[in-house]
Amino acid sequence: MIQRIAVYCGSKNGRKVAYESAAKQLATILVDAKIELIFGGARVGLMGVVADAVINEGGRVTGVIPNGLDTKEVVHQNLTELVNVSGMHERKAKMLDLADAFIALPGGIGTMDEFFEAWTWYQLGIHAKPVGLLNVEGYFDGLIKYLHSMADQEFLSQVHLKSLCISDCPAALVRDLKLSKRTLETVWVADEG
Repeated sequence: MIQRIAVYCGSKNGRKVAYESAAKQLATILVDAKIELIFGGARVGLMGVVADAVINEGGRVTGVIPNGLDTKEVVHQNLTELVNVSGMHERKAKMLDLADAFIALPGGIGTMDEFFEAWTWYQLGIHAKPVGLLNVEGYFDGLIKYLHSMADQEFLSQVHLKSLCISDCPAALVRDLKLSKRTLETVWVADEG
């Protein structure tokens, strides 16, 4: 059962209003499903948008923020829980530990770093938690094409490529993460053959 989802997203809002809209839609889906948000702890950018939306709808939000970024200008002040950690490595590990699933929204290289670490740890069998991309208005189209190229060149197995949940709809993505949670055990058997 998925009770907490870590959302990786930008510390900026991006150019398109659709990014904020998708973050707010995802927040509503999480609250309606009684799923707690785990996120990077900042009040800025899409991180702040998704956290504010969950809080405003009465949901639970846990932020994980490294020392040095926990200034009043950056850190979100109205969270259910704020976890301070020593640095970025500890932040990623803590978020991976706390969450039952992971979603990447549009963001920059920090978002990609967190997303790829979560998915890599899944591939290595360090965890069996589903990972997804919320492909808002084609934001991840180039990445998805590149991932298919990796698989075509046999640097990424088709099994692991198929394990990644991708949708442009927040509700569909959360549904797919819930469904994949029940079938992850089969991935390891299929990949070994």
